[in-house]
Amino acid sequence: MNYSDSEFPWITIETFGFEHGVPETVIGCLLIDVRGVGLDDPADLEDLAGRDGKDEDVIQHVMASRMAFTRIEQVVGQAKALLDFNAKKNFTARVLIGDRDGRTRAVVLGDAVAEVLNGRGIPTEVQHHHLEPQK
Repeated sequence: MNYSDSEFPWITIETFGFEHGVPETVIGCLLIDVRGVGLDDPADLEDLAGRDGKDEDVIQHVMASRMAFTRIEQVVGQAKALLDFNAKKNFTARVLIGDRDGRTRAVVLGDAVAEVLNGRGIPTEVQHHHLEPQK
């Protein structure tokens, strides 16, 4: 199917923090948990603590992780498979990516996956639920 003809996103990626709860889900949603899957946590380093996944140093730290590019390709493949299944019914795909607080690894991974999908002609948007510190 050619998704690039659409002006609307076919995939929505939502990043969040498990400590704040999983966003309300519906059937046909893909849930990715990045806690403990080979993506280095910037919070483990004193000079990166408190920064978020939009910070260039945080992005570089996460992307330098041993499993970063493998994980990106895995999520891209899973999202594409879900989209291909949903598109038969004219449904979009929703991908939820969560880490502990929803401010670092999930944000970096969500943005990277969206960049790859958009680059492959699949309109994708990203929403970051917990990018700002929660009270």
